Amino acid sequence: MDVMTVSQALLRWGALALIGGLLLAFAIFAGYMIYKKAFHGQGRVSRKQGIILFLLSCWLLLVLALTTYSRGANFTGSFNIDFFSTYVNAWNKWSFSELQLIIFNMLMFIPLGLLLPLLWKKAEKFKVMLFFSIGLTVFIEILQLLTGTGIFELDDLFHNCLGSMFGYFCTMAALSAVRGKRLRFASLIKVLMFPCAIGIIIGIVSLVYDAQPYGNMPILPAIKQDMSKVRIIMDLSLTDQPATASIYKNTHAEDQDYTESIVAGISELEDVAFVSVQRREGENRVYTGKSSGSEEVQLNFFFRTGHWRYTTWRDAARLPEEAAKSRRGTYENWLEESGLLPDNAVFSIQNNETLRWDVPATNDLSNTKTPFTSGLILMQFDSNTEIASIDYEISWNEYVATEKTISPKAAFLQVEKGNFEQYVPFQPGDALRVKECKLAYIYDTKGFYRPVYRFTGYINNEDNLWDCQIPALAK
Repeated sequence: MDVMTVSQALLRWGALALIGGLLLAFAIFAGYMIYKKAFHGQGRVSRKQGIILFLLSCWLLLVLALTTYSRGANFTGSFNIDFFSTYVNAWNKWSFSELQLIIFNMLMFIPLGLLLPLLWKKAEKFKVMLFFSIGLTVFIEILQLLTGTGIFELDDLFHNCLGSMFGYFCTMAALSAVRGKRLRFASLIKVLMFPCAIGIIIGIVSLVYDAQPYGNMPILPAIKQDMSKVRIIMDLSLTDQPATASIYKNTHAEDQDYTESIVAGISELEDVAFVSVQRREGENRVYTGKSSGSEEVQLNFFFRTGHWRYTTWRDAARLPEEAAKSRRGTYENWLEESGLLPDNAVFSIQNNETLRWDVPATNDLSNTKTPFTSGLILMQFDSNTEIASIDYEISWNEYVATEKTISPKAAFLQVEKGNFEQYVPFQPGDALRVKECKLAYIYDTKGFYRPVYRFTGYINNEDNLWDCQIPALAK
């Protein structure tokens, strides 16, 4: 979840939370008046308490909307009690979006810590505030679990409580300053320790990451699979001899200059004006703009592979033979002049509507020490033979080094330990049949093309295919 996604969700649900808060405030006020008039109640609610109660109501409705109602019931209902698994996931994927989600879960509960002590005198006590924060977070997590809109995560409880405590210390520091007519040093330290600790941790982790020769492997799991009740059947024999393999680097990975050159090239070629502001979606970059006809267009960059996609949102149509020849000439010239078309690319027309250039794959990368390209380019056109979309999926790779790898047998030990990513967890009694093991390549988080052992087979029956990837480099 990135800043753009969070902002859109806040705008979408914020207005409804405000309306709900007003309705709830009206209901509370009506109940209070009945209490005063019909039952001659002596309790009083000040204007300040009324405002704070209204703000807390809006906040709670917004939190419930963001954590439950804004999601579909896509979860099967499970627990994640592996503490700090979200940090492991953010590290493995080196994901800015995952970090934003962690911080957002903290920020989301700051209003509770800020406002509750101003409404409820007992909440000025640390233990009361802490237990209330834990109780409310547990309630929300259980609600997600029961409605299937999320899973019960221990990390969420921790992050929400941290945010609430930060808000609490801010309020208590302000109250201490107002009542004592001076800001206490101890109160200030309690407020500053949260952002300072987070900043220091992020700084240290970034330094460690930058010092690594290669990036992290996003295929590694945050939580290992439970293999204790899974029966593994092997249909192959594996060697225990280590080997070596070549490492490559995508020349366009994380290359902002390359990104800007594509933006400028598309702008000139298609007469499109892109806005200067870009946004992130996960690890990708998104540029939006308008054509000369004021139609919206979008350019997506997959920053770690150098791939990109340009779309006008128009439907693709069949391309007449003469138009295909003309369009091929125009766009092939542009690709060549921009250095985007490898010399060995093979042209074809797919389904009479798509211009396609394929770059033949290199058979054995593990023993090659020369640069190589791979991938394809797809172009589709609308009924007026104007461009509808361009999918550029060619990777340009250069040789970096030759490194030692673990043996296939050592890699399979990681399978037995459950140290691999799998979306649907194993069930007790499952039978995993492993049919094949091959050396493959994937990109790490710094754009290095690194070897992995790919195991394939099936679970219980041949219709339920299974595969996993284990990093091959020796540590």
